[in-house]
Amino acid sequence: MSSETHIFDVDHTISRHSTGIHFLYEGIRMGVLPLFPVMTIPAIYLKYRSGRMAHGRVRETIPGLQGKSCEELRRVARECFARRIKHDLFPSAVALIRSIVDRGGHVVLATLSVDIIVEPLAAFLGVDDIIASSFEFDDGICTGRFAGGPMFNVAKRDQVLQFLAERGRRLEDCSFYSDSINDLPLLEAVGHPVAVNPDRKLSAESAARKWSVVSWR
Repeated sequence: MSSETHIFDVDHTISRHSTGIHFLYEGIRMGVLPLFPVMTIPAIYLKYRSGRMAHGRVRETIPGLQGKSCEELRRVARECFARRIKHDLFPSAVALIRSIVDRGGHVVLATLSVDIIVEPLAAFLGVDDIIASSFEFDDGICTGRFAGGPMFNVAKRDQVLQFLAERGRRLEDCSFYSDSINDLPLLEAVGHPVAVNPDRKLSAESAARKWSVVSWR
C-alpha cells in the first residue's frame, strides 16, 4: 500500500452541493422529516459556509430529527444518494479518488456531513475510511443532537490528526483537498494542501501561501 494518504472534504469538494441539505430535502420528500422545523437548517448552513460559524455556537438540537430511528435515517440516506448525491458529484473528483484507490493509495473522507449520509458515497467510491459528524442515538432512536459535536474547523483537524497518528501516517505524506476556509486548520497541518473550488477566503489564503488550487466546477 502507498505511504501517501489523500484526505477529501465532501461538500462542494466531491459534491457540488451540501450532502446534508440533499438529505433533508429527501427526508421531507419521503415524509420522514417534517417540513417546517427542518427548513430552518439551511440558514444555519449558510452561516457555516461564510466562515462565520463558531464551533461552540452550533445549535444543540437539530430540528425534526428527534425520535427518528437509525434505520429510518439510513433509508433516507440510501435514497438520497441514489436520487440526488450520485448525480451531484464532480466527475473529476470521482475519477481522481478511484484512480488513487485503484493503485493502492489510502483515501479518507473527512467531512462536516454525517456518517450515515456519507457511507453510500464512500461505498460508491471504494473508500473505507470516513471521519464525519455523527447523530446521537439512544437505543436506536435519534436524540436530535450530534454525538461529540459537528466535525469542522479545529475539531476536524484534531480528529484527522488522531486518526493518522494511530495508523502511523506522516503528515508530510498527506494531501488534503477542500473548498472551505473552515478547513484552514487541517490544510495548514498536512504536507500537501489543495484548494478545490475554493471559496473567496480560501482562495486568498491559497494565493498568499502558494498552495495548489484546482477547479472541478
